[in-house]
Amino acid sequence: MGLSEEQLKQAKALVFDYMGTVTDWLTPVATALIATAPKGSTVDWTEFAHRWRKEFFIYLEERVNSTEVLPLHDVYDHTLTRCQTGTGIEWSSEQRERLIRSWSGLVAWEDSREGLQRLRQKYLVVILSNGSTRMLIDASKRNKLEWDMTFASDLIGAYKPFPKTYQEVIRVLQLQPSECVMVAAHAYDLEAAATHGMGTIYVTRNTEDRGINLDNYTFDLTVPENGLLGLASALSC
Repeated sequence: MGLSEEQLKQAKALVFDYMGTVTDWLTPVATALIATAPKGSTVDWTEFAHRWRKEFFIYLEERVNSTEVLPLHDVYDHTLTRCQTGTGIEWSSEQRERLIRSWSGLVAWEDSREGLQRLRQKYLVVILSNGSTRMLIDASKRNKLEWDMTFASDLIGAYKPFPKTYQEVIRVLQLQPSECVMVAAHAYDLEAAATHGMGTIYVTRNTEDRGINLDNYTFDLTVPENGLLGLASALSC
């Protein structure tokens, strides 16, 4: 059973997905792909970037029963190879590293900084991300985004949507599940959070959930426009 609008307003913590929800990952990754493109290439590098991100989640799902948590760098490296296979595209080791590092070049959406400032006056605002601790710290400092806590994959020892990620946030914050609200631009993330009793807020971003029929999902609140500023207004912040 989900949370009402009033229960969302009475919650204690907003738990934010980072890549795609708070920041734009596509622009830096697509820019790096274009910059390292082989001469004469006709590849649509924006679509390649989307495919790379999709392979990231497919690979994590394949490893759902594995006890080994691979470093984020290795996951990106492996999934880049998957996307590269059969294309005839070749990159030097230096170019591959540049492409992998491009995922750290996250750029805040225009509404994120002010939206977070308004929300933080009322709620604990924390990150729950598949990114690494260093990636999230560097990106937040660069984009001047302030957080009360950062939960990264290398700190938790798991990637979303595995249960441990959501459970650790609830445990460390010492709150009831219903006092924690997951905020994301990804239906899979919110669906997983809801199974642990967390509230769910869907923030629409044009780079995310391509091809996903959102009619198949139910969220406690959907923010169709204006990103985190729209969320702040919806929560009376």
